[in-house]
Amino acid sequence: MSKYLIKPKQMRTIEFKSPGDYEVLKVVDKAIPDPKNGELLVKVTIAAVNSVDNTVRSGMLPKSYGPVILGNEGVGIVVTGNGQFPEGTRVMISCFTTGGQIRGIYVDGVWQEYLIVSPDELIAIDDSISDEEAAAFPVSFFSAQACLNKAEFKAGKTVLSLAAGGGVGNAGIQLARANGASLVITTAGSASKAESARARGIANVIDLSSEKISEGVARLTEGKGVDIVIDSVGGDLTGDALQALAREGILVAIGYSAGRTFNAKITDFVWKGIQMRGQSLNGWFDRRAEKAVWQQIMPLFNAGQVKPIVAKVFDAENVAEAQRYLMEARPFGKVLIKF
Repeated sequence: MSKYLIKPKQMRTIEFKSPGDYEVLKVVDKAIPDPKNGELLVKVTIAAVNSVDNTVRSGMLPKSYGPVILGNEGVGIVVTGNGQFPEGTRVMISCFTTGGQIRGIYVDGVWQEYLIVSPDELIAIDDSISDEEAAAFPVSFFSAQACLNKAEFKAGKTVLSLAAGGGVGNAGIQLARANGASLVITTAGSASKAESARARGIANVIDLSSEKISEGVARLTEGKGVDIVIDSVGGDLTGDALQALAREGILVAIGYSAGRTFNAKITDFVWKGIQMRGQSLNGWFDRRAEKAVWQQIMPLFNAGQVKPIVAKVFDAENVAEAQRYLMEARPFGKVLIKF
């Protein structure tokens, strides 16, 4: 019998009681919950660390605080199952709850050893997909595909996906290429990260330490600009990325880790007819819309055509260091914690 199917009485959770620095995150022992009314119990093996976890922990979202468990996505083993997901099934835990909320923001997340879920919150994964890949996949690739959809992407369009080493940025590169973009461009914050991107087969990288986004895009497109920008970064880069859009181009903003404000030229909107659109996941997808996006990305994942990059895996006890590493070292790839 798998060790994961031997259910202990206690589990570890990672939580905080009030906003603060990384060290407010504590490992707490709790009783393992019992599923009821068709619910399933999953033993979480690996969970992802995302920038939104830092946003919640630092108190940048409006909410009334009590003990909070972060974590949007993860992978695990079904301990209490059903006919669709028998005990022992390896599953990817969707970032969405049944109510359309994103885990770890306004409802508790996956940073706990055992998680109660509804069957429609799970996706069975192929043996060819590792636990690390499955834990790193849902948020980044769902977000990037949602951005492409909002930008009305179709094969033949040109795409700039900011931040080659970021989860959404890298997912945007892979999905745009897999779906027939004629040109895919990305950015890197340093020469070393630009080299890391090129070493992974990403040819068109703008090194932001040596040129601006608009300059790099003009160079790579012979002055035409790009049709679509996926902006998971925000701040000053948003304004420069807007300038890099082609006529009637669309920038979709989904992140703001680099800042919430930017400067842009209104003449770019008036003379070029460009658009800026916002994209969020929390509360914006009903089950039908959510399923449509999964159907776009899961076949590519299962076929090995897209694959998340993992930078580092930390033990759960070192979660504060994992979050610090993500936010301050800005690694190339996803950061994970292991239970």
